[in-house]
Amino acid sequence: MPMSLPRRLMAAFVGTSGVAVAALVLAVRHHDRPLPVPEAHPARHVTLPAASPPADLSYSTMLTSQSAGAPEGVLVGGGRWSATRRPVQFAVLVRHPKGNLLFDTGLGCQHAEQFADNNWLHRQLFAYTMHAAVKTQLEAQGMADLPIKAIIPSHMHWDHIGGLPDFPATPVWAPPAERQQAEAGAPPAFLRSQFNGVTQWQDLRFEHGPVLGFDRSQDVFGDGSVILLPMPGHTAGQVGMLLSLPSGKRLLFTADTTWTLQGIEVPADRSWLLRRAVDLDHDEGANQRAIVHLHLLARRFPQIQMVPAHDEQVFATLPRFPAFAN
Repeated sequence: MPMSLPRRLMAAFVGTSGVAVAALVLAVRHHDRPLPVPEAHPARHVTLPAASPPADLSYSTMLTSQSAGAPEGVLVGGGRWSATRRPVQFAVLVRHPKGNLLFDTGLGCQHAEQFADNNWLHRQLFAYTMHAAVKTQLEAQGMADLPIKAIIPSHMHWDHIGGLPDFPATPVWAPPAERQQAEAGAPPAFLRSQFNGVTQWQDLRFEHGPVLGFDRSQDVFGDGSVILLPMPGHTAGQVGMLLSLPSGKRLLFTADTTWTLQGIEVPADRSWLLRRAVDLDHDEGANQRAIVHLHLLARRFPQIQMVPAHDEQVFATLPRFPAFAN
């Protein structure tokens, strides 16, 4: 749920006295240190899972919207405060002979009505520019009738499931803990209008064994091409996806564990200032452990492309619908 920083707030920050700003910068720098990486960690010794993806497996990404912008230093601890980042909200469409999947939906056709459930302040903080809903993009390419086996939200924050009402007959897979948190939640994180109409919930319980140091997994097609991984912390039941392509390329979609690739590479959490101002994580400690885990995986397996859910720079390297890659 990446934030924008409205001009009024920026002006207020800039207009603050030099002493106050200096003190704030020192406090932020003190707290925004890299996360400690244990010498003894199971992720240092894991192996890559076997995968036999079918030759016609492919995937694409579908940009639905983009945040208004925020300093990089807000989005990741140690980031540049002089650089503006514009986080993206997108869906991943996976085409497999046994069924097509949507991993996240981004914002949907009813985004304006859904977003109106927020108060004025939250509408400013989470402002976005709409591109096009997944349903709209499919219709534009003559794919309105594309069968979708399941929608798998990485988690149920508003900027990841806004398109659920656009696919009322499609099963939605989610861990029970994630559904429970969403149903008990409130704006701005959870918007009930996005998921109240879902009629085909399927519990995602990770019934298969450990993968990449995660204690459980779900091999969707039984061939290792799409493996779902539990990544709780940011929310109670956040889900990651390991995608193995016929080309041999592998991508790990890491949801909102971090908002930028830099967060995994350092490793670093979102800025201390933002985490104190906004209730970002269901379990901050668990999320930080997940960041360290991903950091060690990235070091051990540089051939895996890490894909945080909102990093616009990483997104620019991925196939953009209607183009697909395999």
